[in-house]
Amino acid sequence: METLLSRFCDEFGRVVQPMLDPLEFSVETLGGSNEHLKVREILPGLRDTAHQLRALADKVAEQQAYVLIFGPLKSGKSTLMNAMCAAYVSEVTTLPAYPCMVFVSHSEERQLEALRYNGTREKFADAANLRMALNRAHAELADRLRRSEEEDGQEFDPALHLPEAIRRVDVKIPAGQLAESGAVLVDTPGLYTKMHFGYDRMTREFRNAAACAIFVVKTDNLFLEQVFSEFNRLLQLFSRIFLVVNLDTAKKDLRPDGSLVPSLEHDDPIRIVEAFETLAMSAQLKDALEAGRLKIYPVDLQQAAATRLSRGSQPYAADHEHQADFDSFLKDLTDYLNSTDYLVAFLGDSLRHGETLLAEAAQLCGKESVRELGELVDSLQAEMERERALAQRLTALDAQDWEEAYSGLGRDIGADIEAQALDIRVRASHAEAGVLDSWFASDDSLQDLAETEIAGLREGIQNEIAGAAREALRVRSAGGAAVAALTVDTRAALDGAGLRLDSIAREAADRVDAYAGVQREVPPIDVADIPVRKRILDWLLFRGQASVRRKLFGAPGELDRRIPRAIKAKRLGEPAKRALHGLLRGDLEAFLPAAEDRIVERICADYAASMGRGLHAEVDRRRQTNERRIAQLRTELGQLRSVRDSLTEVGQGAANALGEIRELAGRYETTAPERLLTAQAAPVPEIEPADETSEAAPENRPV
Repeated sequence: METLLSRFCDEFGRVVQPMLDPLEFSVETLGGSNEHLKVREILPGLRDTAHQLRALADKVAEQQAYVLIFGPLKSGKSTLMNAMCAAYVSEVTTLPAYPCMVFVSHSEERQLEALRYNGTREKFADAANLRMALNRAHAELADRLRRSEEEDGQEFDPALHLPEAIRRVDVKIPAGQLAESGAVLVDTPGLYTKMHFGYDRMTREFRNAAACAIFVVKTDNLFLEQVFSEFNRLLQLFSRIFLVVNLDTAKKDLRPDGSLVPSLEHDDPIRIVEAFETLAMSAQLKDALEAGRLKIYPVDLQQAAATRLSRGSQPYAADHEHQADFDSFLKDLTDYLNSTDYLVAFLGDSLRHGETLLAEAAQLCGKESVRELGELVDSLQAEMERERALAQRLTALDAQDWEEAYSGLGRDIGADIEAQALDIRVRASHAEAGVLDSWFASDDSLQDLAETEIAGLREGIQNEIAGAAREALRVRSAGGAAVAALTVDTRAALDGAGLRLDSIAREAADRVDAYAGVQREVPPIDVADIPVRKRILDWLLFRGQASVRRKLFGAPGELDRRIPRAIKAKRLGEPAKRALHGLLRGDLEAFLPAAEDRIVERICADYAASMGRGLHAEVDRRRQTNERRIAQLRTELGQLRSVRDSLTEVGQGAANALGEIRELAGRYETTAPERLLTAQAAPVPEIEPADETSEAAPENRPV
């Protein structure tokens, strides 16, 4: 059977349920993000909103009634829960001083679970294991609280400073009484403890969400003003509060004669309540009592719990007359939970709480830090595109043939040293003439002249050319010739990659061995072209010039025969000197240009190779840096996009759901209480209009 209330719960679920997974996913992704990310400032609020919205959705879906139990430490809250459940739950609800809430509900099997502020859950096999976990958590929480207050001077909030702290404990036990009412008992931390921080935040999720509250106080504390300063705050949160005065009916009073008699708590507890109403009750409490929002029940909770645990759910009869017993309290609570007043409060509270939470989600996702996160993602995406473009440029540069790029550099260097080369040629010619004169004045062989004197002279000449070419290369490298020698596209690729050739070019020029192209060459001397004067004996023996030259210079190719200076003067003289000079000059004129070309070509080839190695090394270094940055950006962008997209989805979803929840409120908030449980006719399905091409229906056919 569908009632208006069940229809409301279904419609409410269709609005809220689609928000739960995106909201929890955004909490998960934000929680896993970089801890230095500014947007993490919304994480505690977002996590709290997700937790509350899930609890609200479950409450409405199951039409649960949350009953919160408050009171000072050792006031009897756990004993009350034992009595209400007719089952022993004290083993897990007696958690002195630990600031978490314990939710007790019905289940066919016992289940124990702890929820932490960071959203993680932990199941426990038994109460002993849960208690051990709570003891450890309590010690850690106390230590962190002390450090925060004493060292940091900050107001401690576990959602911010210790997200691993336990936020709530869920206890599900076989409890027929809870199953019948659909109630969930919520045991709150004892008031006035050291860890009383964040009490407003802990009870905040029940503002406009809990059915009612039970405040438990012992008679010893009933007249303490401090107790009811907190109680007055509860009046602002809950529309109905049950004040349970926990009696100790076994207590004895001392008479003047030394005898012990039953105390007033046993004989007439109503007088204690009347005294409280007359002497200690504040104006706020009196107003609530007169308006029916507050009811007071003096009960011996220990006796009530013992009776119900031993007899199940059998009625508990008080042992004094005119006393409001536990069954009266339980009946009034049950009647309220089954009343239309509660149903109206349930509906209105759910709508208001849902609207508050959705507005908070939208507000959190609209914060400046969320907008800045979007800008950061856009900035990193732009950087990623730049890095990818750089990768393409680096790939193109790595494939560049640098030797080809600098193939024309030799012409430029040759032109640079042309004047020096001419001067070197002139000096070389004079130097060779001087060497020849020296040879005629010595006893050296022709081989000594060629292999030692002339070859050594020409090696020195090549060294001069190499030195000039090296200096020209350095000047050009320092003057930007390394860049100028490249094509426009290559220069653009270098600029795009942020590569500057200045230092690479200078280092490449310094690495070049300018003298690698210098060769020690022996000039060929054809003795057939050297005139030799014959001796008388040569004439008498009819020796030819070839024979005479062999006797004087040595065998062809082995011109190592020493020739005394006197013989040189007598048999060679000026004609031979002129002939030798002509031979050497002609060879020098052919040798020097070839040597220049060879040396410059080798220098330029080595320079191009050195430039290529330097550039490839720099490109490789840049590529590695580029690849690392791309990988880093890919990871960072993946995480930040996930956070941004999830927050965007939550923000948009919350804004849309907020409009829907307000529309729902407009339809249900003015509903008459008596209609909520009235059976509703199933909605008539809409009939789509007939296709214009189909046969028209008769006029009297019902539509």
